[in-house]
Amino acid sequence: MPISEHDREAMRAAWTGFCGALKQTGDDALDGKIGDPRDADELAELLRAIGRLASLALEQRLDFNDPDFPLFFRQMDDRYRYGGPDTNIAYFMTALRGDATYRVRGNNSGQTLNIGQLWHDNIEIAPDGTFEVNVSAERTDGNWTPIPAGLQGDSDVPEEYPTAGQGLTIRRYDWDWDRDLPPGWLTVERIDPDAPAYPPALTPPRLAEQIDNATRFFVAASRWWHERAANVRADFPVNQITPPDTMPPGVRDYKPPVTQGKGWLYYGLVCYDLGEDDAIVIETDLPDGPYWSFTLYNVWWETPDLMNRQTSLNANQTHIDADGKARFVLSARDPGVPNWLDTGGTKRGFLHYRWFRPNEKLPVPTSRQMKIGEVRSAFPADHPTVDAAERKAMISKRREQLARRFQR
Repeated sequence: MPISEHDREAMRAAWTGFCGALKQTGDDALDGKIGDPRDADELAELLRAIGRLASLALEQRLDFNDPDFPLFFRQMDDRYRYGGPDTNIAYFMTALRGDATYRVRGNNSGQTLNIGQLWHDNIEIAPDGTFEVNVSAERTDGNWTPIPAGLQGDSDVPEEYPTAGQGLTIRRYDWDWDRDLPPGWLTVERIDPDAPAYPPALTPPRLAEQIDNATRFFVAASRWWHERAANVRADFPVNQITPPDTMPPGVRDYKPPVTQGKGWLYYGLVCYDLGEDDAIVIETDLPDGPYWSFTLYNVWWETPDLMNRQTSLNANQTHIDADGKARFVLSARDPGVPNWLDTGGTKRGFLHYRWFRPNEKLPVPTSRQMKIGEVRSAFPADHPTVDAAERKAMISKRREQLARRFQR
């Protein structure tokens, strides 16, 4: 079929729109109209974050946004780092439509799993670990989780919390990195009688629509997430840890998930602003839930270098002192303690802690800012010392664990 001028111009307009949005957003960042970059390094990180979101928007909208033939899109990982992800979770999202029925199948190797409104402990699982979950607007028998009846794939971009994949989110938890388990697997397919047999061939109007959609998402995400980071800095004290709360910081219209009248996730944070010789010492009792974590983010709420620096620690990785407390140090220089959270030399950023499904114990951590040379005086006498060789071994092990998880 020959190329019509109408098709050529439709695709040109969509492509020009995306490239124009990328240029305009980059110019706005460079001109100080997005976020609150304080120095050249923070501006460079902002421009890099915008570039990552541009790549994400095109990949997701072009290849992972067909609600008739859905695929899981993994994001908030070591590639697409926006949104303050938990390093111990693999996030899978897919685009669905509300007038269809879907089946999710998989096996999570016995680890904790969250599929929509279902948790692993209320999903029927076969003896070999496999499971099936139906996903639809109307209830079905067996494992089932709902979606809104009005869903039409990722055609709309929400003003609040824009993420790639608004249909169904699956979180696979992996907080015991030492377990030698298979990585698990997930599939999703449309199963109702009206499901088409094959996807249609790509057409110029379809491609133009996909690129336009990617443009809308890219612009919204680039602005909302980076303004969110700036707003959190404006709303919270500097270098002080906040008490746990079910509301994630910087999000207004959010309904915290509740199970049997209890919140299942509590957040707290430190907006840090540290010089090279500064440190923040954090001390906390332990919650009684199955999992908790402390995670660093850069100034734009992105995951920093999680492979080559110790930027997160969870309940299984953290050293606990003899008095039952956990103590952490947040700093650019290595303080020689096990629970060091390495800022990588960035002056500003965030520390985010999570108490996951606590029962009765909801501890409130404390923090103290001090010089790096004073850190040891804040720890018990029997607190371990980590030398350079031990730290190198810890990072090497971490790199291997994450490489296995992400198949890098």
